[in-house]
Amino acid sequence: MNLFCNLYQSSEQRGSIKMQTTQVQPPKRYPTNLLAKEHWAQRVFYSYNVPKMQEFLNKIHDLEVYEDDVWLVTLPKCGTTWMQELLWLVMNNFDFATAKSEHLELRSPFMEFDFLIYHDLERAFKPIESLKRPRLIKSHLSLGLLPAQIWDKKPKVIYVSRNPKDAFVSEYHFFRHMGDFSADHTLEDYLNNRMEGTSSNEQFDNMTEYYALRSEPWLYYTSYERMKTDLRSVIQDVCQFLNKSIDEETMQQMLKHLSFEEMKKNPTTNHHWEIEQIHRERQVSLDDFNFCRKGKVNGYKEEISPAMVMKLDKWVQDKMKLYDTTLEDLLVLN
Repeated sequence: MNLFCNLYQSSEQRGSIKMQTTQVQPPKRYPTNLLAKEHWAQRVFYSYNVPKMQEFLNKIHDLEVYEDDVWLVTLPKCGTTWMQELLWLVMNNFDFATAKSEHLELRSPFMEFDFLIYHDLERAFKPIESLKRPRLIKSHLSLGLLPAQIWDKKPKVIYVSRNPKDAFVSEYHFFRHMGDFSADHTLEDYLNNRMEGTSSNEQFDNMTEYYALRSEPWLYYTSYERMKTDLRSVIQDVCQFLNKSIDEETMQQMLKHLSFEEMKKNPTTNHHWEIEQIHRERQVSLDDFNFCRKGKVNGYKEEISPAMVMKLDKWVQDKMKLYDTTLEDLLVLN
């Protein structure tokens, strides 16, 4: 899986993309104890085309994993930050004071971030290696590119899916703010590239792989849409999954702290620490962009033309037929 999911085919495409994606080598071994060898024989992996990327992925494959780790794995813009804050609080005795005063990225590192920004293999893993156990680690990697010890030791893994149509729109606004393409590259340009790119199956490969493992005792699978519909139940599920308890007073605090309104105005959950580094490294000027932007389900319909809505809807429907599933299943709405 690409590391930020900005999937474009070539620099000739409109938009002057700063970082291109490329197909990468398969890992040294697949998690054939989880999915059949036949599945992995057909799996294609993509990543950013940046220096030393294959070396970085090789190091990830061999990374040490602890049995008390908690790994949050998602595609970008699928409720990652929301679930990350939820998990950190549950794992840290609902320490709201620290959650409001220390950047989430420092409390729970994004494994790929440091390398993507600085391309330095020596420093790439220091944020997670220096983390106090039990560690909460975030990644946007696909199942096959995660550390191999995850398949063997089976620490707790949480996966959050989201309707790709909403995720793509959210991606566009984030990547534009990060300087990944020029101002004249429109949202509909972006959506067309996401649908027509050579890696257009990746969103569905990724979701269906984790969905197939949803009954495994070490994996908790949920969706952004379910969190929006019934956050209380998701909090209860996570507490049970991590063998933690929660009383009603704390539940009320969690529901308030994790509400979109509170998350949007909380500086520690809007990735200011990461965004400032990206802007400084890329020499992109800051603006009034907020990471927690709208937080709507089916909000994509409000931002694109009716014709593009129809095209995007049909594209997803066709993919669902190809994968012999439904979007409702993948979003655990049935």
